[in-house]
Amino acid sequence: MVEINIDVRYPDCDQMAVVHHAVYPIWYEMGRMAIFEKCGFNYTATKKLGIDPAMVHLEMNYGKPVRFPQTVTLKTYCSLLQGKKIGFKYELFQNRDSEPSATAESFHIWVKDGASVNIETDFPEVFSAYKKELDSNG
Repeated sequence: MVEINIDVRYPDCDQMAVVHHAVYPIWYEMGRMAIFEKCGFNYTATKKLGIDPAMVHLEMNYGKPVRFPQTVTLKTYCSLLQGKKIGFKYELFQNRDSEPSATAESFHIWVKDGASVNIETDFPEVFSAYKKELDSNG
């Protein structure tokens, strides 16, 4: 799990200073990038290997509007890891709330040169780094 703080920017909001729904996937990507960094295979490192975790599904749930100005906390978890698949869960908190204001899950497949690839067999160093992260989530 990684936890990052995000400053809500005014340009990301509508006229009522509520964060637009299209901003949340950007925040979730920031959480994934933080997980990749923590695992030792950041986006640049995986790109050098020629692999990319292409998103094939994103499900988002909005509970409480996020408004400008404030800083929100995003918790990102690696929730699924198989040779060709990786999944993440996200919880967005504001004002030190105990319940998340928004949650999401994303599902990705590993691709290289536009085709699915199995990182467990083809890139075992990447797979083991992510497995360690998944195992640490309990």
